[in-house]
Formats: sequence, structure tokens, C-alpha cells
Amino acid sequence: MIEFLGNKYTESLSMFDGIKAEHKDSKCKILVIDWWQDETLKIRMKPAGYITKIKEYDICFFMISEMWFNDGWDISPKEINSMLKELNKLNVFYITKSEDSRIRVDVSKSYDIPWFIRSDSRLTFHVDNNFKLDFDYRPKDYTFNMLLGSDTFLRTLFFELIGNEHYVYSTYFGNKKFKLKSAMHLEDDDILHKLSNQDITSNKLQTMSERVWRDWRDVSISHTIPEKIYNNSHFDIVTETEPLLNTLNFTTEKTGKPISTGRFFIWYNSPNQVEYLRQFGFELQDYLSYYDKVQCNVDRLSQVKELIKEIGDNENYIKKIYEDTKGARMYNQEVFKKLMRTYQSNITSWMSEQINTSYNSEKTNA
Repeated sequence: MIEFLGNKYTESLSMFDGIKAEHKDSKCKILVIDWWQDETLKIRMKPAGYITKIKEYDICFFMISEMWFNDGWDISPKEINSMLKELNKLNVFYITKSEDSRIRVDVSKSYDIPWFIRSDSRLTFHVDNNFKLDFDYRPKDYTFNMLLGSDTFLRTLFFELIGNEHYVYSTYFGNKKFKLKSAMHLEDDDILHKLSNQDITSNKLQTMSERVWRDWRDVSISHTIPEKIYNNSHFDIVTETEPLLNTLNFTTEKTGKPISTGRFFIWYNSPNQVEYLRQFGFELQDYLSYYDKVQCNVDRLSQVKELIKEIGDNENYIKKIYEDTKGARMYNQEVFKKLMRTYQSNITSWMSEQINTSYNSEKTNA
């Protein structure tokens, strides 16, 4: 038997369809917990409750669908590590979509994948059939696009530094002030309506829960490739949502969009994302990413800003970037496609291996 504990609306339910079908008649008692979306036990703040529950099963899979730790939670990394120390005595495995060096997970018992690799159809990127992938240079109206969502201090600073440059197509619908200064003429009408009319009194712009109909499916706005914007801008400026922490590796759809469409991008995230993504096969060293190693957030921001301004509307530099990064961009797009294509089956195979090994071990020791 297999039991799932988590939010029924998350990716997790569909993600485990394969393992449910394969082990529906198994005598092995299997528990799957979504740490981030647990709405069943209501014990996220009580690690001891998880330990008690897990002891009822032969094997448990802990899925970290976002991050291990959120500053808004009434729990500390120390408490999580204390829980993990106890879980390591049990038959527990981990499926993670981020890394945090504050949290000590047994890497030999974990399956890791970037957050932007998804199985939920609502959260896989939608690309229009007429969308043109630009691996080579062609003239466009803008050098960069910078599409900012929820209001954060660093995004506001970024918009103030870069948003008014004539070569940047900028939107910031999550900020009350800069929402009115956002470019709008390249937005799809249905998306523009949903973004511009949202109540943002909480400074939170809803792009995951807000959806639009594309072709045959309902797609989150966050995962809709902005065809007109991409067709009229060369490169992306990516700013991730989560706090900038030297301990955290967390890459969302904001990073996944340009990778999946073979585009060059400049990002402002926690440092050392190049090394994090490399372990999954992505190669970003050709993306002028020297700033990624800078530990100080202020210094890294300064270097990102200077690089953006250096590229500016310099046509020769833009052409050089296309030429120098073409191989890497094409390669990374293929890596993305492969990870998306094999993600579900790889997860199922990995989980089955742990389940079968565990069950056979128990029968041997019986």
C-alpha cells in the first residue's frame, strides 16, 4: 500500500501516479510526504509528529517541493536537522527541488532535480506553435526584457537602476508605484488583464494560481512563454523571488524559461547557481556569469547592473553574445528537454529501487 500526505492540488499527486500503480498491491507500507504542502497532518511545526507517523511505515519518501526552510515558518534549521538525525535511523529517502547547506541531508538517500523541471501540466512551459527560437541574431526592438512579479526590496532597486533604460522592456505589476510605469504593449491581452487588475495590497502578484487557456490546456501565467516579448527582445534579466542566501540553491521557472527556449540571460539570484545547475547537466560558464561567484549581494548586484549597461544597445556586443553562447544555449535546451522527458520515469524507477531493496532486505532479515 502507498499513502500520500500533502496538498491534493500540488504536482505531487500526479507525480506519484507511476509508483502508485506499480506498488498498489505491494505488502510494503509506503508513505510519501510533501513537506512544503502538507495540509493533512498539520504537523509541519512539530517534527516529532512526523517521526511518529513515519515509524508506522516500512519506507518513507520526503518530498521537498520548494525549500527545506522558510523564514516565515516557526521552525529553525537546527530543529529540522534534529528531525533529520532521527529520520536517518529510519528507512527514509528524500526528493528535493532545492539545496540548502544549512540542512544536512544524506545525499546517498536523495534524488535531486531543479524546481523548474515539472510533471504537472499546468506548470510545464507553454510555447506557442508559431514561436521562433532565436539561436542566431536578428534585429529586435529591445536588448533585454525584465519581467518582475511580486514586490521585493531588491526588485524595486533593480527596477530603479535598470527599468528606465530604453533598451529594456520592463514590467513590475507587483509594485503599486511601478505597476503604472510598466510596459504593456507586448503583453497578451488575457495575461495583461489578469496581472494589471490584481489586488496587490499584500505586495504579492499571483502568477502561479492565475491561469490562461493555451491550446488544449490550462496554464499558469508563470509558465506561459511570453511569445511577443521574446520575439522583440534579445535577452532576459532574471530576478528570483526567494531571499538571497549564500546557503540556498533554488531556481524557479524564471530561470527555466530562458533555458528551455535557448536564450541568453543575466540573473540576480543567490551566488553559485552555475555550479548548482551544472550537476544536472547545464553548462552556463559561457553566459558571462562571472558575477555568479561574488558572495556579497551588493557587489553582485553592482556587477550585474554594469554588465547590463555594458551590453546596452551595443549591436556588435549583442551579436557577439549570440555567436559565443549559441553552442551552450542549444546544448542547455536539449538538457532541459531530456530532463523533462525522463523526469517522471526516472523518479518512478528510483523510488521503486529503494522500495524493492527495502522490502527484500526486510524479508531476508525476517
